[in-house]
Order: sequence, then structure tokens, then C-alpha cells
Amino acid sequence: MKVIKQISLYTFVGLFGAAINFLVMPVLSHYLSPADYGLLSIFNTYVTILIPLVSLSAYTLLNVDYFKEKDKQVFASKFNSIQVIPFFVTLILCLFIWFFYHSLADALELKNTGKRWGFIMLLITLFSVYSQQFFQFLILQKKAFLFTVFTIIKVLAEVGLTFYFVVGNRYGWEGRMYSWLIATTLAFIIGAVYSYKQGFLRGSIKIKFIREGILFGSPLILHNLGKFVVNQSDRIFIAKMISISEAGVYSIGYTVGSLVMILVNAYFNFYTPFLMERLSDITEEKKLQIVKMAYLYGIACVVVLILIIFLTPIFFKILIAPNYYKGVNYVFWVALGYCFWGGYMLFSGFIFFFKKNRILGWLAVFNIVTNLLFNYLFIKIFGAIGAAYATALSFFLLFIFLVIIVRRLMPLPWFSYRKIRSVRLY
Repeated sequence: MKVIKQISLYTFVGLFGAAINFLVMPVLSHYLSPADYGLLSIFNTYVTILIPLVSLSAYTLLNVDYFKEKDKQVFASKFNSIQVIPFFVTLILCLFIWFFYHSLADALELKNTGKRWGFIMLLITLFSVYSQQFFQFLILQKKAFLFTVFTIIKVLAEVGLTFYFVVGNRYGWEGRMYSWLIATTLAFIIGAVYSYKQGFLRGSIKIKFIREGILFGSPLILHNLGKFVVNQSDRIFIAKMISISEAGVYSIGYTVGSLVMILVNAYFNFYTPFLMERLSDITEEKKLQIVKMAYLYGIACVVVLILIIFLTPIFFKILIAPNYYKGVNYVFWVALGYCFWGGYMLFSGFIFFFKKNRILGWLAVFNIVTNLLFNYLFIKIFGAIGAAYATALSFFLLFIFLVIIVRRLMPLPWFSYRKIRSVRLY
């Protein structure tokens, strides 16, 4: 019952967020031109890529040490120290924006946007780093109800502000950016208050913990950046090689295809602490439990992909503005790619636990290089649909390579079907 309750709450949050996004997306498709939607997707791309660079992925150390560090005072000091890193990185990037934004805006496909949008982009990034960490800690603490409540608050705030700025006041793409900024600021404030009450922000700041966080997270910068390059670089390629309007159409199709992330996120919100607890005291029975969770994920992916194939054309015909209808062609391949990404995340937990982070760094380099190459070649040969092919192929290759590596680190009873079927997850 505990397993079902937690996964149900996380699934509800995913479905709720997706339902709200799908409500907003058709509205935006009627109030924003494909060019404006393309510009929004480009801003989203840069925020997504900046997140691992601003955080230096240092907070991932906390996800592991939360279970390993028994001294609460030491953990609080480590937590507090790592919060300093994104703040100072953001200050450095602010100087970069101040001096170079105008000269780089055209090259970055941010034409006719003022310097202030560069600073807004950085603020959104900084607050996103802190709010993501806050939500991750709710997951690690198994506070599924609080996770649900605060996520709903953030989503409703962002959606309400989007309607106010874009629909009510006709601010266009700028209104969507304002709503994004205010919602992430709200999540940051809630997270800061929660962390303080938990005692995490009451520890002393120590250089050794800052250094430890950077050393632990540095290899993961490429790991996270690799995911974001695959997720986001396609829109930059399309904007440059085809048009910013086509990037907007692609972004609509990509959003629908990423529906599979409801499954992936709900699964991993439960799976991460599930895996870490079992790896901390591994037995043959716990190995079977891990394998069983992996099989359940695979089955769920197949079901979701089938639903997406049948429901996507109906969704586009009923809700999306006609000038975005071509986006239906991108949905399946994006969804398939995210299923492979979920498989990759399934095995990356082992790498985090054994602190073999450099493996993920090298895989990320491979992922970035191959994806950029695939995007260029496939878009040149097949047009914009080539970007969706590139996404699926990149995630597939990443998944396969990590499977091979993890099997060497910890062999698991993948083919003991009778034992897997009979083992209880709790």
C-alpha cells in the first residue's frame, strides 16, 4: 500500500502538471505566433542548459550524503555550504551578460531582445536550481504529500500568471517569461523557509564542503549538460537551419511527446530513495526488488507509447491551432527517446551510489558530440523531423552503453523470472 500511495501521488502530480501544460499550450498557440513560441523555446533552451553550469551539479552530493551522513550538524553545514555555489556562479554570469549580451544576441537567436532579458534568464535559472533541490529533498524525505501540495502551488501560480499576462494583458512572449520568473521565485522562497525549518540552513559555511561539492558535481555537469543538449539543442539547430517559426512548431510537438516524462518522473521520484536504501544494505532479495521495479517501468513505457500513438492526432485536431498541426509528426520519436532516457536514469542511480561519476562524465561527452552531429546531419537530410530522430537515437545509445557498464559494477538477476514475479517490493 505504501508503494502504491507514493507512486500514485507522484503520478497525480505528473498528470496534473501535464494536464495544466496542455491547457496552456493550446491557449498560447492561439495568442502567440510560431515565431514568438520559437523565441520562448529558445529562452527555455538556454535556461535548461545553464542550470547544470550554475549549480555545478554540486547539490547531487547532498542527495547521496542525506542517507550516508549520520551527523545532522555536519550535514547541515554541508548543505549550507553548497548553497553558496550557484549564487557566485550567477554573479559571474551577470558580468558576462552585462558586457557581451548585445554582441551575442543575434548568434544565440535572441534578436531584438534587450539586455534585461538576459538577466531575467539568469534569475530564472538561479531560482530553478534552488527550487529543484527543494523538491528533490521532499522526495528523498518521502514527503510525497508535501511534494504534491507545493508542486501544485507552483504550477497554478505559473499558469494563473500566464493567463493574466498573455491572455488578459496581451504581453505576448514577455508575459510568459514574467510568469515563469515569478513562479520560480515563489518556489525558491517556499524552499528556503522549509530548509530553514528543517535546520539545513543553520549550519556553518565551510570551504572544504564547497570544494567537496564541486569535486563531486563537476563530472556530473557534463552528465546533466548532455541530457539538456539532447533535449534542447534541436530547437537551436532548427531555428538556424530552417526557421524560428519551425522551431516553435517543433516545440509544440516536443511538448506533447514529452508526456512520457510523467511516467519517468513519477517512477524516479519513488525509485531514487527505493534504490539508495537497498544498495546501502544489499541482499539477494533486494536485488530482485530492484529488477522487479525495472521491469514494471519497461511495461509502463510500452503502454504509454501505445496511448500516445493513438491519442496524439485527436489532441492536435481538437485543441491546437492549425498553424501548429505539423507538430504531430514529432511526437512519437520524442516520446520514444524519453523512454530510453528513463532507462538510462534507471541505471545511473548505481553510478551515483558507487560515486563513479566520471563514467557519467565520459558518457555525457559522447552524448553531446553524437547528438550535435546527429542533429546537423539528420536535419540536413530529413528536415525538422531529423531532430526528433536524433533525440531518440542519442538516448538509445546512452542507455545501451550504461547498461553494459552497470552490469559489470553489479550483476543483477535479470532473468530469474519466477523469483522476480514472487518477490515483494516491501
